[in-house]
Amino acid sequence: MPKIKEKAPLTISRPEMLVDGSDREFRRLIHALFAFFARCEVIRNNYAEHVGLPGPQYSILLCIRHFSTDGPVNVKTVAEQLRLSGSFIAAETRKLDELGLLSKAQDTNDRRQTVLVVTKEGCKLLDQLAPMQRKVNDIQFACMNGDQFLELIPMMENLTDCCGQAVALQKYLKLGEPMAMASPASDKAGPNSKNIGAIKEVV
Repeated sequence: MPKIKEKAPLTISRPEMLVDGSDREFRRLIHALFAFFARCEVIRNNYAEHVGLPGPQYSILLCIRHFSTDGPVNVKTVAEQLRLSGSFIAAETRKLDELGLLSKAQDTNDRRQTVLVVTKEGCKLLDQLAPMQRKVNDIQFACMNGDQFLELIPMMENLTDCCGQAVALQKYLKLGEPMAMASPASDKAGPNSKNIGAIKEVV
């Protein structure tokens, strides 16, 4: 008779995420998220390859094109939308500018800001993708109805913000004492106020 395997430790302790004391459904969610975002990245990279751009530059160009209809777009606007650092966006927009796909102009309302505008060549590049995007996106999200779609948007935004805090905490834990050497008492106490400040700075 085979030996009963030891039960795996929980990977989350929030009671609302545990079903009958098990984290099985939570792991199911994580696996589905990994699979979904991996496929999203493949789709994004295929679009980018089609227009001869790296994935991030394609995303930045598309973001600027769409949000320009609501008003002036700058580096901060794009960084907030794509959840990327301002320095990264600034570096990539310089490359797009050099390629002639993006132009920069001074904001007439705030001379300290630089407005990002997709050029005619950049618009042409993105427009040729639109028919393919519509077909692919219609299939990718065919499983959702309108209500589910509107519910998903804030859920994903909130999850992204929580993930940012989780990454900061993970960095703190990696910089601290090895997990195996941490005492139960110190584990319950958590990071002190000084370290919490450091975590917030990373976020």
